[in-house]
Amino acid sequence: MPIGPDRLEVLPALPGTEPEEAPARTVESLPMSVSLSGGLPDVTTKGGRPAIEFPNAMPVLEGAVPVTCEKPAGEFADLWRERCARCVNYRPDLWRETWRAWEGAPEFSSRRLGLWKLIDQHARLLKAGEPTMAERAAMAREMVTWGVCAAHSEERRDIVVVHPDARCPEGPNFYRDRTLTEKREGSAVFDAIMRLAQGRK
Repeated sequence: MPIGPDRLEVLPALPGTEPEEAPARTVESLPMSVSLSGGLPDVTTKGGRPAIEFPNAMPVLEGAVPVTCEKPAGEFADLWRERCARCVNYRPDLWRETWRAWEGAPEFSSRRLGLWKLIDQHARLLKAGEPTMAERAAMAREMVTWGVCAAHSEERRDIVVVHPDARCPEGPNFYRDRTLTEKREGSAVFDAIMRLAQGRK
């Protein structure tokens, strides 16, 4: 069953067990949250729009991306019902502005070097060995589409960047549907996974 960028395989629950306990797995990858550490942010403007910057900050990748992941169907259903992209706290605009500010920093500044270190570290998680320049460029194009979790950034007093298909990072669950449309979409995904777990299509 395609859900987001991944394909989810769900086997029907065994007799005597609940559908939520049915075995399920992704056969590609499950995006994880990424946190950039480094003190209190400054809100500046770039191109007439707000941008978050962190004095003396060096971005550090905390997350890891497994190739496959196995969980009970109920956990996957909850995961995709509450995708970050559907949440009111998901702010890709803030991440794009921050990315542009770091990318436009002086060539050997800690910001610019830190950004490329972040890209390189993430590229290495997805491939054994040294990533090529083309693979790093592809990773940069992917990462620029992520977003800031405004609620977790405020709670941690640090920027927290998440993949649109991730779920709320570790800690309090700040997920709130952006609109009624997102709530309906999430419920439809949850119901579809549960039907597979019950052996129905």
